[in-house]
Amino acid sequence: MADRMKGILAYSTVVFIFLLGWYTLDISNLMGNGPDLISSPTLSFVAIAIVTGLFFDFLVEYTGLTAVKTAMTMGAVRILFYDIFGIMSGSQDITGAVVDILFTLILSYVAGKTYEKVTGQTSTSTFTT
Repeated sequence: MADRMKGILAYSTVVFIFLLGWYTLDISNLMGNGPDLISSPTLSFVAIAIVTGLFFDFLVEYTGLTAVKTAMTMGAVRILFYDIFGIMSGSQDITGAVVDILFTLILSYVAGKTYEKVTGQTSTSTFTT
């Protein structure tokens, strides 16, 4: 269980860092903006990172896939339902979608690899302990 908690925290930390970078670079203006549920961007990113980390850990355990495969699958689903559908429906421009796709793929890979390293997961099995 300690390995899983370390993995969740590591994954959540990577997500938080990427979200903070996204906000700091003001890349989100390439896409539509709506009202904030949590007014503080930092607190909002912490909440998103923790919820995403817990959901990610659940998926790794549930599916038995490696962390990188699980993270890339989550990223691919997000790209399909947000970016591709956004382009097709005309609600998102191509430039914003390309930037978002690259961001999502890099985040998914780095977060998955970080989780693997912290938990000791190998590329063929879920956990080594």
